[in-house]
Amino acid sequence: MIINRVWAMPDAWTFRIPVVLELVRKYAGDGSGWADPFAGRSSVAEFRNDLNAACGQPSCVEAWEFMRSLPSLRGALFDPPYSLVEVSRHYTEIGMKFKGKENPTGGFPKVRDEMARLVDFGGYVISFGWNTVGMGKKRGFEIVEILIVSHGGNRNDTLCTVERRCGGKV
Repeated sequence: MIINRVWAMPDAWTFRIPVVLELVRKYAGDGSGWADPFAGRSSVAEFRNDLNAACGQPSCVEAWEFMRSLPSLRGALFDPPYSLVEVSRHYTEIGMKFKGKENPTGGFPKVRDEMARLVDFGGYVISFGWNTVGMGKKRGFEIVEILIVSHGGNRNDTLCTVERRCGGKV
């Protein structure tokens, strides 16, 4: 397993951080056969979705619903809002109500389950956030690389976890 720590200026749009984009390109290449269910304004993956229509993505539905509609994948990017407070704020910004009592995890386990179902053997999922939970062994993945992006001061690091599918389909 590779673990690296670098410093970079923060950006609300994760893939505008040059070291993060470099990591994504290392595994995803041109993004062909890759999905990004929380794409924001990114155009890195072939299949892109964001619940906020103002982001201009081809699909604007709940992330797990988007993942359910896709074919087999070479890989996926998992870059949701990093906390439930952020999830709630994003829903509010687009005039939707976050159903925290019905969905206290923000639906993230359902999205990960769909990714595990779709990503081919040997394919990758790159997860971003404030932890390195990622996909996990139970879903058939192993960690191959962790990139810690320090932003300095009192800002949280961005943790990038690259996992490879090593088990059969879920």
